[in-house]
Amino acid sequence: MAIDPIVALLGQRLSRENLRTELDGRRLTIELEATEIVPAIAALLAAGPVRFVTLAAMDAGEDIDLLYTLEVDRRLVTLRAAIAKEASRVQSVVDLLPAAEMGEKEASELFGIEFVGLTRQEKLILPDDWPADKHPLRQPLTGDVFPQARLPVENLLRDATSVRVAASSLARREAAGLPKQPAIASADAQSMQEFVELVKRTGFDRRAGYDWSKRKLRYK
Repeated sequence: MAIDPIVALLGQRLSRENLRTELDGRRLTIELEATEIVPAIAALLAAGPVRFVTLAAMDAGEDIDLLYTLEVDRRLVTLRAAIAKEASRVQSVVDLLPAAEMGEKEASELFGIEFVGLTRQEKLILPDDWPADKHPLRQPLTGDVFPQARLPVENLLRDATSVRVAASSLARREAAGLPKQPAIASADAQSMQEFVELVKRTGFDRRAGYDWSKRKLRYK
């Protein structure tokens, strides 16, 4: 099947071999990283006429999803990016698309997203005396794993075990010349790598909200 020309263009500009896409009639949705929004829009503008349609925001539990919808060559193209609530920052696109200013301001007030480079300070929707740290449509950081399962899931993704071995026990085992993880409690290195690849390939880590750098769930 031929690659969609818009997808091919963005893949080349962003140096991405595969972009997650969804086609619904004449609407094409492309999932991007937050840092890719500005270069993606710049690439589309450089390729031909682009009309800004709307910027929408949705609370997705762990992230705020931003959806930039553009008309490109008489097609609707939505660039979708998840903004981590822990950061709540993304580069403004107003320099490229001045019409996006109102959408950015609305998402900033209602969802608490900081658009770096957006200079508009006055309130657009909320009263002037509204508290700066209160955002009506923003929900607490949470995910799909229910509270009773969060520790076992965290342990499973961390060490391929449902019961975490204390750090002091790991150190004593290593000092005694034993494998750090007891065989009964953890998979061997090769099996663990295969398990990690499976988890990432199926997207379970993303759906569960697991942070690989911190080796824990993003929420309590």
